[in-house]
Amino acid sequence: MQDEKQELINELNKLTEKPGGKQAIRFVLNALGSLPLIGGAIAGTGNAWGEKEQQKFNEKITDWASKTDIDLSKVLSHLADQMREPTEAHMSLLIGEVTGLDLQSDSTPRDFSLILNGETVRDFEPFINKGWITLRSNGNMANMGSGNRIGNSIEDKKRPWGMGNCFILSIKPAYFLCINS
Repeated sequence: MQDEKQELINELNKLTEKPGGKQAIRFVLNALGSLPLIGGAIAGTGNAWGEKEQQKFNEKITDWASKTDIDLSKVLSHLADQMREPTEAHMSLLIGEVTGLDLQSDSTPRDFSLILNGETVRDFEPFINKGWITLRSNGNMANMGSGNRIGNSIEDKKRPWGMGNCFILSIKPAYFLCINS
C-alpha cells in the first residue's frame, strides 16, 4: 500500500511539473471522485489543492489514501486512462505542452495562432471530434525549431522541428464550462 501511495503521488507530481498540469490534475481528481467507494473525498482534495503548494497537496493525497480502504492500483489505472482518452485533463495537458500556457477560464484566450508539427495536429483530432476545439489552417507554413514566427503564432513546444503548418486553434465555450464546474 505504501508503494502504491508513493506511486500515486509521483504520478500526480509529474503532471504538476508540466504546463497545463495543474488544471489536468483538477480534472483527474474530480473524475476520480466518481469512482465507487471514493465518493467526494478525493474530488474535494482536487478543489482544496487548487491554490496550495505542492507539499500540502502531497500530504492531503497521502492522508486521503490512508483513510480510505480502496485499491490504489484502481486509482492509478483510472489516472492513466484519463491521460490516454480525450478527457478535459488530457486536453489541458496537451494545450499546455504545445503552448506553454495553463488553461484558465478567466485569463486564457479562446483562440491561439499556432505553428504545429503534423503529429501534434493528429494529437488534437480527438478533441476536435468531441467538439471542444476547432483547428483552422491559415495557409501559412514555417520552419520550426529556430524561433521563426508568423505574426503572433506560438511555435509548437511539444514537437518544435521540421516544417510546421499555421493554424488558429479555437477553444469552444463549452470546454470552459468544464473548467468552472
